[in-house]
Amino acid sequence: MKSRDTNAVKEFYEKTAKDYDKEYEEPYWKLYQEITWRNIRLFLPKGKGAVILDAGGGTGCWTIKLAKLGYRVVLTDISENMLKVAEEKIGKKKLQGKIETRIVDIRDMSCFKSNLFDMALAEGDPVSYCLDPEKAVKELTRVVKPNAHVIVSVDSKYSLIPRLIAERSFNELSRLLREGIMKSTDRSIEAELEFQAFTPEEVKALFENCGLRLVRMIGKPVLTHFVPSEKRNEIVGENFKRILDLETKFCDTPSLVGMGGHLEAVGIKQGTEKHKRS
Repeated sequence: MKSRDTNAVKEFYEKTAKDYDKEYEEPYWKLYQEITWRNIRLFLPKGKGAVILDAGGGTGCWTIKLAKLGYRVVLTDISENMLKVAEEKIGKKKLQGKIETRIVDIRDMSCFKSNLFDMALAEGDPVSYCLDPEKAVKELTRVVKPNAHVIVSVDSKYSLIPRLIAERSFNELSRLLREGIMKSTDRSIEAELEFQAFTPEEVKALFENCGLRLVRMIGKPVLTHFVPSEKRNEIVGENFKRILDLETKFCDTPSLVGMGGHLEAVGIKQGTEKHKRS
């Protein structure tokens, strides 16, 4: 990824940091977050003294949840403003003693020694937006201990195809299918970013190439994603628990995963032990 692209990512999140959390207050995105959290909880380290890396963790959503459970967390992001928002939230929760924040590029975490963390997260799609997914996942693999879990969320390629067809954006669709690259536009700040989307097969290959054994993959969400966007929040808000239970039941069904709005993959470093779910 070229430096100008890095600057574009930084600029985007510096501008959106203050209002970044607002979108996740909508019922649909609350559903997305709860599906994510249910998955993360399955793979948490047993010892509460464990140290977890929240890479590209932005405003600290998962960092705060993990610290509340007693874990020590290192929160990194490429955007100083995103971390400032996180630090304000951390201060209000009085969790400063359990959390360290650092400005770090997910593709180069040389500030951390190898085999340091008991778990690593990359939620909110930093692996997609860095446009160098292999570097990012190799770094995530390097910094965790052997047999530790790495959880990565990325944009889903298949889920974007119907949208591009509906928009008659066939040139962009051709590029998506050929390169996996698509543009994301935020008209409110006149910003445009490129990101990389993946199929489940591509994520599996990425993990294997980076030294991770895939142990679980989910789509989030896999069902509600197909509800017309103008109706989603109302329907989810009125039926949250029912829909969450359905999404949880089907999120890892192989025939549905690829059509999820996002893909979330869980890998284990060098380990051969089968993970036991609680």
